[in-house]
Amino acid sequence: MSELKPLHIINVYIETWFRQEIVDTVLEDFAVYPDELRKKLVETLKSEVKVSGFRNPLTAPKRMLSREIEKRFEKDPHFIGIIIQAWMSHYEKYAGSFDQALEGLNFQKSEQAKGYPDPMNAFEIGWPEGVNYPKVIEAVRSQDENIEMTDDQIVLYGILRTGYLPRGKED
Repeated sequence: MSELKPLHIINVYIETWFRQEIVDTVLEDFAVYPDELRKKLVETLKSEVKVSGFRNPLTAPKRMLSREIEKRFEKDPHFIGIIIQAWMSHYEKYAGSFDQALEGLNFQKSEQAKGYPDPMNAFEIGWPEGVNYPKVIEAVRSQDENIEMTDDQIVLYGILRTGYLPRGKED
């Protein structure tokens, strides 16, 4: 087994605008989350995010809250864990399609990918030989022609489902 990388290393693979999109998606509507996840998300945001002028960061304007969340997202592997769980829950309906597509590309599933219990030891490095972003996107889209995800969302969700990062940052 290779040395595991912390959860916040995912930022190497995420452009700034996409990180913003992730945060915006998470903040969109808390009612869509299962009770336990919603409770954990609210508690984490209230205890970990500080927005100047607001005792409760959730009452701050969304843009101000979003900026503060992004700052934590870049550096704090424990904080990223809850944000990623919330983001992934938006796409769980596609989990079967992803699993089939990724298995077809010879991906293994890391033990860490089951909820990322240890944010400091989250990702393994190394996609199957010859697999790149376009191949992942094509495989997932061929499994589900009606998938409502962008290419970037597909790649990130695939990484998070498997727990494996590509060997180097790909374009």
